[in-house]
Amino acid sequence: MDKLSGIKLSLILEQAFFGYLIMHIQFKRDNSIENMGTDGEKIYYNEKYIEEANEDEIKFLIMHQILHLILSHIVRSIEYTDRDTFSKASDLVVNSIIHESLPSYQIGNVEKINTNHTLEGKEASNWTVDQVYEKIKKINCDNNDNCMENDSFFFEGEEFLIKGDSGQGGRDDHSMWEKIKGKSRFEIDRMSNKWLQCVKDAMDITKQKCGDLPGGVKKFIKYVQSEKVDWKDVLRNFVETEVTDYSFNPPDKRYSEESFFLPDFNETEDKVTGIFFFIDVSGSMSDEQIAECKAELRSCIKQYNERVEGYLGYFDYNVSNVKSFDDEESMENIESLGGGGTSFINVFKYLDENADNFEVERKKVVIMTDGGAEFPSESDLNVDEVLWIINNDFVTPPFGEVVRI
Repeated sequence: MDKLSGIKLSLILEQAFFGYLIMHIQFKRDNSIENMGTDGEKIYYNEKYIEEANEDEIKFLIMHQILHLILSHIVRSIEYTDRDTFSKASDLVVNSIIHESLPSYQIGNVEKINTNHTLEGKEASNWTVDQVYEKIKKINCDNNDNCMENDSFFFEGEEFLIKGDSGQGGRDDHSMWEKIKGKSRFEIDRMSNKWLQCVKDAMDITKQKCGDLPGGVKKFIKYVQSEKVDWKDVLRNFVETEVTDYSFNPPDKRYSEESFFLPDFNETEDKVTGIFFFIDVSGSMSDEQIAECKAELRSCIKQYNERVEGYLGYFDYNVSNVKSFDDEESMENIESLGGGGTSFINVFKYLDENADNFEVERKKVVIMTDGGAEFPSESDLNVDEVLWIINNDFVTPPFGEVVRI
């Protein structure tokens, strides 16, 4: 048995979750890369590097590649103009998960690979990769007046690339990530669905064998624990609670001869005015997805006999063109504006700052997005309910109801 096969077998025996995934991933030799990397489908390795590296370092790198795979970091990197910062953010997140999954003595033997796993003194796995990305960008700007891109970032006085003296700065090789650009949307979806199913199976087997999942892994695979639901149905239900009601006045006439009363399902006469719809137009939402969102809003208005009177707006980093609508035509006339970065914080800030302009008792907010931005603290929100309609499987907002397109 060669060295790599022996290390893979050892991981299979030691780590049930990662072991299952190892058995479903093809390893391929590629001496053009520096150490180890992945293209979203296979794991590649440099033969000489495997010969020279110690066993714990190779285990760390294998787990590192697996996490990049199952968290779809390679696919998601396409969405970011600053792909190097996203690459660093994803490394921090997966390293943090590994630190909570591997014994400390094994990580202590990893000397040539950057194992940095904290940000602002906290485990990076406390945040989504999108939030880590935004934090790195902010830290970089705080340390550089002109906010220009640098080769390294600083966290509380420590350089990000702290280990190794190679061109990669002690990182795994991300050059393979570029291959994703040549794949069709069908190929990407097929690849993502494959890993989603593998993760579900790995979770089931790990729970059967060990009773629980590795601590770090739990934080980032919450979304696979529930099946997808039809987001259009959830949206209709979100609206329907406001436009219909069960009431004893009048009671259900079918039971008028009985000695008891049952509530009847009655339509309210008033229009609903407290629902705000915000559509992400930051660039990661395609024209087709934006059009689909508007089409569903139009069907909601029509379904409830135009008793849904709400507000529709668009946002990227800033909120724009928020206008009221009370019928299909007025909703269609609200034009989409945007195309920059993304900020959810500014969406809720906008609602607070313009509260006097919206005379509503309750605020229900529907946000259609890919989730690629920092989320505000739930305690700071001055709204009653939030529904997130996310167009991927990778981001899970920390509050509100979540459905996925």
